[in-house]
Parts: sequence; C-alpha cells; structure tokens
Amino acid sequence: MTKYKLTLRTLVFACTALVVAGPTFADMSGNVSQAVNFFQNGKFTEGKPFTVDAKGPIEISDEVELPGFAFHVYDIDFTANSLTMTLVAELEKLQVTLYDDTTFDRYYFAFDQEVSAAELSDQTDENFAASVEIIAPGTKVTANGAFVDGLPTEFTFDNGGILITIGEGTDLSKISENGGSLTVNF
Repeated sequence: MTKYKLTLRTLVFACTALVVAGPTFADMSGNVSQAVNFFQNGKFTEGKPFTVDAKGPIEISDEVELPGFAFHVYDIDFTANSLTMTLVAELEKLQVTLYDDTTFDRYYFAFDQEVSAAELSDQTDENFAASVEIIAPGTKVTANGAFVDGLPTEFTFDNGGILITIGEGTDLSKISENGGSLTVNF
C-alpha cells in the first residue's frame, strides 16, 4: 500500500511539473512588433488598400494593448497566444458598416517570434465574415496611400505573423448590437 501511495504521489508531482512547465513564455509572444490595418472599398478607396493605422512595438500586458485601433473601431487585447478585437466604434461615424464584395479590412500582426498556426476562435461573433492566415517571415506589403498624413504605406514583417481579413458579409451593426468581438488563437 505504501508503495502505491509513493508511486501515485510521484506521478502526481511529475504531471504537475509538466503542466506548470508547459511551453515557457520564451516560446510564446511577449511583444507585438507591428500592428497594421489596411482598408479598401470600391467607392471610398477605388478598390485600393490604404493604411488606416500602424503601431508597434507594443509589449503584451494585462491591459488592452491597442485601445481604439483603426480610427477608434476596435480595442485589441493580446495574450501570449491570442488576440481579441472588440468592436467599440460609434457606427454613425463610419462610412461602411455592411461589407460588400469590394470591402476588405486587413489586420497584420507581427510578433517577436514566428507564429506557426492561427485560427479563429469559436467565440468570434457570427456576423464577422473573417479569415486568418499565417504570413511568412520577410513578407512585405504596400498600401496605395494612407488615410492620415505621415502614416507609412510599406511594411516588412521580419518574423512573419498573422493576417486577419474581414470582408464581404460582415455586418458591424449586428456585431455592435451583440457587443461582439473577433478572437484569434495562435
């Protein structure tokens, strides 16, 4: 009986050590090196992408890292392995709230480490027509202009990152009514 208790105790200790050790923080993101938003629409940008907002580097903390990002449309909160974009916009100030086939909102996020996998969480509001994909290290993107003077239009993502595309079928009015958000796990 004593041998069983010691074995069980040893097993519990070993399992606890593995769970606590898990992936170390060094294996997860601790810093957002760049956050970039491009918007394009057939009418307002003539179908060409324009820089809306760009920030970085930003240390991941317990606070919302990007409050009011992209013209005060989203509060973006990061953890070491996820991000949540919560719609906070005053919709009457936006020119587009229902996305058609010419409307795309693209959010590029680069981290201090390469991201190898990403997926939309099932917690994402159903009124987002969104996708997420991995961008390779060294990826370069260019906008045709910027909504605000002084914003850059060319970006390089040294460690790669993720691209969230919000497109046709997205209804910001319904998302706002739901207090909705979009979450990506990586």
